[in-house]
Amino acid sequence: MNGWMYRRYGGPEVLEWTSLPDAAPGEGEIAVRVVAASLNPLDWKLREGMFKLFARGVPRGTGYDYAGVVEAAGPGVTRFKPGDAVVGMLDPIRAANGALAERIVAPADHATAKPESVGFEDAASLPGAGIMAVQSLQQAGVRPGQSVLIVGAAGGVGAFAVQLAKIAGARVTAVASGDGLDFLRPFSPERLIDYRREDWKAMPERFDVVFDASGTATFPECRRLLAPGGVAAHALPGAKLFLWSLWQRLTAKERCRPVTERVDLADLQKLVGLAAAGRLRSVVTRIGRPEDVPDIQRAMKAGRNRGKIVVRMAPDSAGA
Repeated sequence: MNGWMYRRYGGPEVLEWTSLPDAAPGEGEIAVRVVAASLNPLDWKLREGMFKLFARGVPRGTGYDYAGVVEAAGPGVTRFKPGDAVVGMLDPIRAANGALAERIVAPADHATAKPESVGFEDAASLPGAGIMAVQSLQQAGVRPGQSVLIVGAAGGVGAFAVQLAKIAGARVTAVASGDGLDFLRPFSPERLIDYRREDWKAMPERFDVVFDASGTATFPECRRLLAPGGVAAHALPGAKLFLWSLWQRLTAKERCRPVTERVDLADLQKLVGLAAAGRLRSVVTRIGRPEDVPDIQRAMKAGRNRGKIVVRMAPDSAGA
């Protein structure tokens, strides 16, 4: 079995498509023939060593969202058997292997059954970005009738957040640009803002929740848009945001919520259920091949992507 891995930190050139051990699943694990895997911005940030102080070191695989077919179940696994279609997630910080491989061994408690009504590509797009969106809106306390501003709405996390906030009954204003606006229209936000034509940071409106799904806005930029008692949530937070969150707890009614994603089976099952019911629409905008991975990561770093990019790791005959 082959997969993408890297033995040193650096640009896409450090990625290697190489033979991997055909390991048997251990206690609580499943071996999965990967049909589709999606990419996230965290993939290239890990590859460049941005989190090497607390993430697993090299060598390691890349990618952590997958959908595929169970080949074997390890001791103690009762929810899955060979032949089951599943969608799941590896721990992006601690896992040695990566989802961008033909076969992986993964924790069974980080996976759930893939419904027939959800394709492998759409299923693979759900875990990382979808769970980040779920947990960010939960921590921000989004409720029916609230006004929510989502910055970076055309990315994977943002596109899921727009839909999930709408499902929660909120009124959504989405910030994007260019073709990102067209991509977001089917998700029915109440308002779309092209940041190239309108400075969202200077808007006169105030919001109950401001969610920076892109990880690029500062807390002061978001804070000035908050209504009294409002919450600013931030994906992929840096150290400054954690300091802001501590300060705000002591000094202000507004709150700063740096969101660090955690693998959560209940959140994954919620996303899969919404997708199966047709309430959560696909955000997949490109399906690539395994050999495209270095170029896809290069484009993601440059910000040239909308929604989710998925790589097809196996042909239809492998279980799709």
